[in-house]
Amino acid sequence: MKNLKSYIGIVFVIALATACNNILDTSPTNVLTDPDVWKSKDAIDAYLGQLYDTIQVEDLEYRIESEGQYLSEFTDEAVRSYTWGRANRQLIPEGIFGWWDYQHVRNINTFLAKINSATVLSAEQRKVYEAEARFCRAMSYFAMVKRYGGVPLVTVAQEYNGGDVKTLQLPRNKEYEIYDFIKAECQAIQSILPETRQEDEQYRATRYAAYALECRAMLYAASEAKYGNVQLDGLVGIPAEKAEGYWKDAKAAAEKIINSGKFALYNAKEDKAENFQYLFLDESSANKEQIFTKAFDSSNKGGTFDYFNAPQSFKLDYGCVTNPTEDFVAEFEYKDGSDGALKVNDASGNPIKYADPTDLFKDKDPRMLGSILYPFSPWQGNRVEVRKGIIKPDGTIVTASSLSDKYEGTNTTIAAKDGTLTSTDVTKTGFYIKKFMTPNKQVDYEKGETNWMVFRYAEVLLNYAEACVELGDNAEALRAVNLIRERAGIAPRTSINRDQVRHERKVELAFENHRWWDIRRWHIADQLLNAKQFKALNPYLVWEEGKEVSQMKYIFKVEDAPKDPRTFLPKLYYERIPSDAISTNPNIIQNPGY
Repeated sequence: MKNLKSYIGIVFVIALATACNNILDTSPTNVLTDPDVWKSKDAIDAYLGQLYDTIQVEDLEYRIESEGQYLSEFTDEAVRSYTWGRANRQLIPEGIFGWWDYQHVRNINTFLAKINSATVLSAEQRKVYEAEARFCRAMSYFAMVKRYGGVPLVTVAQEYNGGDVKTLQLPRNKEYEIYDFIKAECQAIQSILPETRQEDEQYRATRYAAYALECRAMLYAASEAKYGNVQLDGLVGIPAEKAEGYWKDAKAAAEKIINSGKFALYNAKEDKAENFQYLFLDESSANKEQIFTKAFDSSNKGGTFDYFNAPQSFKLDYGCVTNPTEDFVAEFEYKDGSDGALKVNDASGNPIKYADPTDLFKDKDPRMLGSILYPFSPWQGNRVEVRKGIIKPDGTIVTASSLSDKYEGTNTTIAAKDGTLTSTDVTKTGFYIKKFMTPNKQVDYEKGETNWMVFRYAEVLLNYAEACVELGDNAEALRAVNLIRERAGIAPRTSINRDQVRHERKVELAFENHRWWDIRRWHIADQLLNAKQFKALNPYLVWEEGKEVSQMKYIFKVEDAPKDPRTFLPKLYYERIPSDAISTNPNIIQNPGY
């Protein structure tokens, strides 16, 4: 099979047939049932590539409903700079996080039904292709179960031939049955999938990708069993007595990856912040942190993350959209392991005047420096200059309504070139995102080439630590967490508890689209995001007559971000099932609260 990167986004000469979402997408998929497809290895490879590409992995192109509306903007990680988009609503909206895709499941089931007729492949090749398709199907059911709870389990391609439609109207399975199916599928294919891939097959699943999926899925199942509630006779929620078994399953799957010796935390660069930054940019085979990666290529499927997130003075058109909150920046400890609250005031409560404003971030966790563009941080040969206003010699604060507003007869702008302002698109918190961003050039729309690590080794260590601490094995949890902290360049812990494991997960996996699912599976989102007002870090230039701006000092204020408080209603722990899925199938019961 050709390098999957070349298949992402291709328009193959025989396009996939489209189908509506009715009765679990039973409409014929003519191309996949065409016998000629199974006589061509290229056609088979292209469709397997399409199945991989259609898996919902919440990659960098996973935008919620609107342009540049990312999952982090619905959590405590960030706010959205733009005034439009439903991420700005006080109540996190329902119905926009769904992924009810039985057309994709049906395409996989059809592939599985037909692959053994592909005599162009050897028997051994067919077994591997079948295992890959089953991996894609398990991934798809995981994407649905974590959103909806129990969903109908369809493992054959259904056909409607004019008979009794009721035979196609399958009810929802219980939530734990879907998780058990995912575990069984992963375990069934692990010995069939190869341990390693050649470079031209590096984006295809290995047995370690299957272990990683099993590990993550079992972690989610265990969390739901321990922290959730059983409703609708088990269609949502998992009986509490199943939690321990799922924790053990998650731990065992992680151990298979850890004990293999094939993966390691990325440590290619001496500078710890730079090392963490390049962990996500280094696509070479030397990056042993990658377990399963989705590739992007500007020649046929380029990304848009850089385009939507570039700081104000570095953008090409859109930009600025993801603004990390001051609350989140403060979650990153200092390198000595002390609390991460930013030192904006002295012991007497007076603002500290910084001659070099970047000194505020001195000795912060290098992961923060590698993930977030802070005020006056270097970027693309320049600096991200952020200023909210100017403090006059009499103590009066002057703020701007636009980036061009000048200070009292001078050529100095009140706000710096990258904000902040309460209006326009510039940062609303004082911060921009750095993780995943191209550091040496501007990147236009659909020209991004940053790959997406669906599974990486640090997550496996964190999954392992969480399972261990939940099972009472704190020594093993501590060992795993300290491996990550050592790589990060931060002091090790001497003891650990559940909340500290969760904290490590929060800062290590920031902006990787884990946080939304974590606070849901732990069932803490309705407390964490209960009329939550996020904070901004606003720098103010202390004006001194007769001095150059470069010689003046800065103070910082932690102030409310100009965004409405955010609230998560408890019904959002399970997503609303699409109305057309219910209208065409009376056996599907809607989730509670909808």
